[in-house]
Amino acid sequence: MKDVNIWLLLSVGLWLSIAGCSKNDGQSENPVNNNLSGVLLYDSGEHTYKLDPNTNARSIYFNRNNYALNGWDVSWDGDIRLETGIVTGEFDRVNFKLVNSENNSIAKEFVYNNPNGEDRQISGLLSPDKSLILIQPDFEHGIVILDTDGNVKHHLPRVNNTALTLGNKAVWLPNSGILFTFENFILKSDPPYTSIVPIKELSYSDWGNINVNADGSKIALRIDKHIYLMNADGTDLVQVTESDREEREAVFSPDGRYLLVAANYYPGTFHPGKWDLNIIPTDGKRYKVGKNPGNGVLVIRHTGSEHVETATNQMLWR
Repeated sequence: MKDVNIWLLLSVGLWLSIAGCSKNDGQSENPVNNNLSGVLLYDSGEHTYKLDPNTNARSIYFNRNNYALNGWDVSWDGDIRLETGIVTGEFDRVNFKLVNSENNSIAKEFVYNNPNGEDRQISGLLSPDKSLILIQPDFEHGIVILDTDGNVKHHLPRVNNTALTLGNKAVWLPNSGILFTFENFILKSDPPYTSIVPIKELSYSDWGNINVNADGSKIALRIDKHIYLMNADGTDLVQVTESDREEREAVFSPDGRYLLVAANYYPGTFHPGKWDLNIIPTDGKRYKVGKNPGNGVLVIRHTGSEHVETATNQMLWR
């Protein structure tokens, strides 16, 4: 597929400076267990778990092959799991498998022939309508969008003649648009992905881990060691966590009322690291998470355990 150069048009006054945030400690009541929607899905050790935050009941979500599995995702409605893995003995082919979350039956499976050589560590994200798969940027291929038969539908290799590469992150928006990071910017591209709109310029040396709520109105991201929230147009950036250590990222509850925070983060050598599962409201207040959490923070423990539930590699809220 022919690469397409996509240029940014930056109008005068488009970029808003990031306003300093005054401290606003969370003082609301703890989130009510029986008022939380969906389930938490997360890797921990050798297992991938499902936890109901209303009952704290935990079960194994699926058994993963750590050698063969590159990554996994779950549709926004929780019905379909996307597993991406290597093809044994092949270095330019990747297996995509769509699995029914309820009974683990395979709904569809295909092998993607990577046109960019030996890169079999890629993984994918399912679009909200479950019709497309987003491949994250890597060293060679930029952003690739496939249909669920493995056909390349769109390819965004570069912005302003600079390649999208490893370290850039892309996520789906509710309309099957994509939000992604590039240099000091958060950018957006809506179908048919022929133009790019700048959302925010961030003058920080360390930031990322963007996530979007289900209606596309809010963006969560990490700046330095803590979590921030802002509107989808880049306005009203506010810090919502603080701690004695570091937060890795935060994902939204299905109804958008809460954030599942990767708190008390310890980086890993062969995986993204390890963190505690904390939940805070998305009310714009600042909450102390991790060790000795403050008011308004729900610390996740599964039934029968006194220990905080930890995750490694990946977490979702569906």
